[in-house]
Amino acid sequence: MARHPDNDLIPYLRGELPPAERERVARHLEECPDCKQDAEVLRDLLGNLAHAMGQPPGVSWGRYRAELSEKLDARRRQIGWRRRPMPLALSASLAGVLLLVAVWGGREISKRGDPIGPDEVVIGQEFGLLQDLHTVERLDLLEDLEVLRNLDGLASEHQS
Repeated sequence: MARHPDNDLIPYLRGELPPAERERVARHLEECPDCKQDAEVLRDLLGNLAHAMGQPPGVSWGRYRAELSEKLDARRRQIGWRRRPMPLALSASLAGVLLLVAVWGGREISKRGDPIGPDEVVIGQEFGLLQDLHTVERLDLLEDLEVLRNLDGLASEHQS
């Protein structure tokens, strides 16, 4: 005799088996009294369960949609006031940090001044002029005056 269809009995009783399987289980139940008795016990048990559970209440889809819509709207309103201040607070914080970095960085740059290269250090050690800064400033002023005087001459040459 073929194997006993223990796992197929409940789907057979509920009508969930495909036709070929259903026929196979029905033939087996006709030939095997033990499986037939098990099927009767399971049929009674399924019937008792169906009566004990009763029918589920009907669903009012209109009321369900209205309730769901109301809950979603309430949630949007609740989340809405929380989310709006966040971008403002984040942008204000970012602006503050950028301002702080700009001010602090500007101070550091103004403290450093122009960097002095190694060639300027060597020239400064070789010439004693750099030790007397006042003299160097006068020399710069004299050079500027000489350039201005030459500009007047260039303008008269250009016109003639």
